[in-house]
Amino acid sequence: MTGSNQALLRLLRWLGPWTADHESPSGIRAEREILRQGRMPGIRGFRAGELARPAAWRGPQPETQLELVRYYPKESPVGHFIVVQGLHYQGPDDPRLDRFCRVLAGAGLMVHAPMLPSYLDLLLSPTVSDDLELTTRFVCDSLPRGIKPSLFSISFGSAPALEVAARLPESIDAVVTFGGYADLDAALRFCLDGRMEHQGESMELSRDPLNAPVLFLNLLPFLELEGDTRGLERALREAAYRTWGRPELKALHARAQLLYDLSERVPKGQRELFRLATGLRGALDGLSARAWLDHGLERGRAELDFARPGAALERAQRPCVVLHGRQDDVIPWGEALKLQQALARRVTTRLFLTGLFAHTNAERPGLGELRQELRALLGMASALSRAGRIDAWLESTPG
Repeated sequence: MTGSNQALLRLLRWLGPWTADHESPSGIRAEREILRQGRMPGIRGFRAGELARPAAWRGPQPETQLELVRYYPKESPVGHFIVVQGLHYQGPDDPRLDRFCRVLAGAGLMVHAPMLPSYLDLLLSPTVSDDLELTTRFVCDSLPRGIKPSLFSISFGSAPALEVAARLPESIDAVVTFGGYADLDAALRFCLDGRMEHQGESMELSRDPLNAPVLFLNLLPFLELEGDTRGLERALREAAYRTWGRPELKALHARAQLLYDLSERVPKGQRELFRLATGLRGALDGLSARAWLDHGLERGRAELDFARPGAALERAQRPCVVLHGRQDDVIPWGEALKLQQALARRVTTRLFLTGLFAHTNAERPGLGELRQELRALLGMASALSRAGRIDAWLESTPG
């Protein structure tokens, strides 16, 4: 049995609905390397002191620690993935992402997972692409001659992954996006209202309300607020720290007291905005949360252009596999269609939509859907099993 076929079978075992999503292969070794010393980002930095400010690119920024977590397969690797985290304060330390990296390594794939400082700080920033490029160059330099990694991105990691692939096309085999986006504004609006435009129709889908505080955290510089916002920033971050990964808190009544307590730490002049951002109130100064979002996006349009993947899509040279769960409640599945359409104009592209996976957790399909879903799972696992050789696999496999 070839290495890719063995990897495929192992991936099917661990990623299918027949395996509990808290189980992972045993005996996988993970090691950390520090690529750059500096301020500690993420929740560790939050506990130690202040984190980066929103729109930190407007001024000088201190160096931030950049770490790389490597997951080693038990045998010689049959391929390499650089796994690009989404906007999350734990990065590869998040149990769900750690489990996924261990599943890849258990299939015989070497995994290189950078802890991207700005995303650990819950901030969109142009430095994410720069840090990912630095990491990618480091990983490529460490591999034997002729071996190329594939990039695997999760959620908001798609934009920096596509950008780095466009910067370093000679170093990258292919890009795999999971839960990514093509339209930043549409993805951010979905966080607030759960609406997706598709073929001229406005569809209302399930959304995760726990993401709204981080959305507002990133928009603070564009909302024309009075006074220093450090206390507000800290409370918005803590709202994410204390609710993410706890689905029982998606119901507002279940988290309301926690959020009210946090709001009391916010300066009075900004307290009601915190309550708007966290869902405790529906409007502020006669404007809905969506109206505040639209205002911030309009004022920040030029400065946030780095987070829009359009320029990277126009420069794409590496093939791409686009994966998305139909139950994704963070970025809607329609963004996968947009990504596939934009990429297909320039490179070989394959799209897999599945009901087996939401943004982070496995879903259980009905029996009538199982055959279609298993076909999608097979395609997804086949692509993953070819890490470092996805380009050749796409060329040899009918779409």
